Amino acid sequence: MQIQTVIFDAGNTLLTPALPEAQVFHDAALSLGVQVDVDLIENHIPAMYRYYEELFARDNSLWADDERAAGIWLDMYQYLCDLLGISQIGPQVSQLAFDTYLNPRSWKVFDDVLPTLEGLQSQDINLGLISNWDSSLESILAGTGITPFFKAIISSAVVGLHKPQPEIFDLGIEELGASKDTTLYVGDHLDADIIGAARSGLTPVLIDRHNKHEGLTGYLRIRDLRDLLGMLS
Repeated sequence: MQIQTVIFDAGNTLLTPALPEAQVFHDAALSLGVQVDVDLIENHIPAMYRYYEELFARDNSLWADDERAAGIWLDMYQYLCDLLGISQIGPQVSQLAFDTYLNPRSWKVFDDVLPTLEGLQSQDINLGLISNWDSSLESILAGTGITPFFKAIISSAVVGLHKPQPEIFDLGIEELGASKDTTLYVGDHLDADIIGAARSGLTPVLIDRHNKHEGLTGYLRIRDLRDLLGMLS
């Protein structure tokens, strides 16, 4: 199979917070006169993301609406505040954290992103991006400097579709003028990205930087995005 197109997910695939979440929450609480230990916050963040997975499993369509997509983050952040015992200031802390991550300077790309995008571009690979994200995605991507690499950028909340719906992958293929049987989709989420892309007829590749899915079978799995260059050369 000759791959001609690669479509990427955004969060945890290309983008990661430039400002550590624990520090953001510490600073937000402190600005309201409440001192919370950074290490304690850090210890509870995995539980916050497990809570997200529960929300996603119950209703993944929440990513298809901008207001509901923003609400996901506020709900997660309030849950973290509950775990930290600061529920009374949870709404204010949640809003401060949310506003922080609307700023493109609060995000960065992983170290393997630019070499990978440049390498794929040099191989004349068509590049696109499909993400479950709110309407801030394009400004965040622009802030990291990687927007020019992509022929199409699709945010779920903007188009009213969401992963793992096949329609959002179909839209990406259409905007890129690509063919499903020559397209890879690269993402970090097993359900939204890998199973969703596979069901839509694309070839999925799981980026598993932390080796959480070591025993995964039936799908391509990489630990570093630069591994794509060897796969496609």
